[in-house]
Amino acid sequence: MSDEEIMTSVELEIILKAGKILLSSGAEISRTEDTMNYIARAMNFKYLEAYVSNRGIFATAKKADGTEITRICNVPEVDINLSKIESVNALSRRVTQKNITIEEIESELNQIDTMSDYSFFWRLVAYTLGASGFSYAIGSSITDSIIAGIIGLVLGIYVCTIKRILSSDVLITILGSILIALLGNLFIHFELGSNLSVILLGAMIDIVPGVPFVNAIREYSQNNYNTGITLMMGALLTCISMAVGVAVVQSLLFNTQMIPLYTSNLDTNSLTSMFMRSIMAGIGTTAFAILFRVAKQHFIDCTILGFISWFLFLTLSSLQSNVMLSIFISGFIIAIASRILAVKRKCPAIVFLMTSLFPLLPGLSFYRSIYYMLMGQETIAISFAKESFLIAFTIAISIVIVKHIKPPRIKKHTYK
Repeated sequence: MSDEEIMTSVELEIILKAGKILLSSGAEISRTEDTMNYIARAMNFKYLEAYVSNRGIFATAKKADGTEITRICNVPEVDINLSKIESVNALSRRVTQKNITIEEIESELNQIDTMSDYSFFWRLVAYTLGASGFSYAIGSSITDSIIAGIIGLVLGIYVCTIKRILSSDVLITILGSILIALLGNLFIHFELGSNLSVILLGAMIDIVPGVPFVNAIREYSQNNYNTGITLMMGALLTCISMAVGVAVVQSLLFNTQMIPLYTSNLDTNSLTSMFMRSIMAGIGTTAFAILFRVAKQHFIDCTILGFISWFLFLTLSSLQSNVMLSIFISGFIIAIASRILAVKRKCPAIVFLMTSLFPLLPGLSFYRSIYYMLMGQETIAISFAKESFLIAFTIAISIVIVKHIKPPRIKKHTYK
C-alpha cells in the first residue's frame, strides 16, 4: 500500500470515528452525514459516499489524486450523550477551518470517545428530580410527587447497578417496571399517597422512550425509513416491557387497574398552579439534561426552556380545547428558541431541543396505550395510542418546519 493510500485510510477512519461517536451518542442521521462530509471536504477528499444507519456506516471516499478506499463501521447501542455531540460539532468546525493536524484530530476524538460521565450521585439526583418534577407537572399533589421522587431514586439505584449484571435492556426494563409498580402500590396501601396513576407515571418518566419515539417520526419525515422503523420498534419494545411489568404487579398481586389520566384533565384553571407545575417541569428538564450528559454551562438554558414549553402548553390548553394546536405552537416556539441558542452558544440545537421538549414528548401516552391494551381496555388504549402518535407527528412537524426556515441575510453596509 502506497503512502497516499495509507494516509487516505487514516483520514477515512477519522471521519468514520466522528460519525460513530455522533450516532452512538444520539445524533440524527442527517447531522452525522453532514458532519462527515464537512470533515471529508476539509481533508481534500474529492467525494465521500456514505450510507448511514443507526447501527452502521458504510463509506467510500476518493481523493483528488484518484486514491479510493471503502470502510464499514459498526455502531453500538445508542447511549444519549449530548456533550459528545457538542464536542464533535466543535471539532468539525476547527477541521473545516484547517487549523488542526490529523494527529490532533485523532487525539481529540479519542478524548471525546472516552469522555467521563456524571457521577453516580448526580445521576441519582437526576432520577429523583425527574420523577418528582414531572409527576407534579402532569397533575399530582405535592405528597404524590415526593413519593414519585423516592421511587425515582430507588429506580436510579437499580438502573445504575443492574447494568453491571444484565445486558438485556428488555429484562432490565421489565424488572424496573415491576419495582416501580410494587413501590407505588405499597405507598398507596400504607396511605402515604393518594393517586397511584400519577405516582407511577412520574416514576416511569425516567425510562419511557419518548425521545426515540419522536426521533423515529423525524427520521420518517427525512425519508430514513430503515432507521425510523428501528427506532419505532425499539420504543415499542420498551413500552411493552414497561407495560408487562406493571400489568403483572397490578393483576397478580393487587388486582387493580390504574385510573386513566389524560393530558386534557390537567388543572389549568389557576395561574399559580400552572406556574408551579411549569417550574417543576423545568426542574425535571434539568434532571434529563444530566441523564443526557448535557454540559453544565447549558443547564440554566435547558431549565428555562423546559419551563417555557410546559407553561406555554398549559396556557394554550386553558384558552382553547385543541391539544394538538397547543403542542404545535409550544414545540414550534421551543424549536426556534433552541436554534437561536445554538447560534449564541455555538453548539448543536439538539442540545436544547432534546431536553426542553421532554415535557411535551408522548412517551407516557405510548406506554399507557400498551398497558391498557394488555389490561383489556381497548377503547382507552386506542385513545392513548391516537394521542401519542398525533403528538409525535405534531412535534416532528414543528421541528422540521423550523429546521427548514432560512435565517435572514444581513446586508453589509460600507461606510465612508
